[in-house]
Amino acid sequence: MLDTKMRIDLAKANIRKAEQAKTVAETQKAAAETQKQEIENKMVEAGVTPDTINDVILQLETQVQEDLTKVERLIPTDI
Repeated sequence: MLDTKMRIDLAKANIRKAEQAKTVAETQKAAAETQKQEIENKMVEAGVTPDTINDVILQLETQVQEDLTKVERLIPTDI
């Protein structure tokens, strides 16, 4: 069984660990919020929103496929 002093020391050590974990979490949260803001700014520059991004991606993918098909038709295959 742990004596009182050992229990107090253990509690203090656990508090320090928890404080360190909190600091790490706060730092990671701040970095994630900064990254989120940067992404949102880039989306605004591209003229999309979180609600429209999937539709825009689908439109772009379709356009790429259509353009690739056109290019393939222009390349002679019987050479």
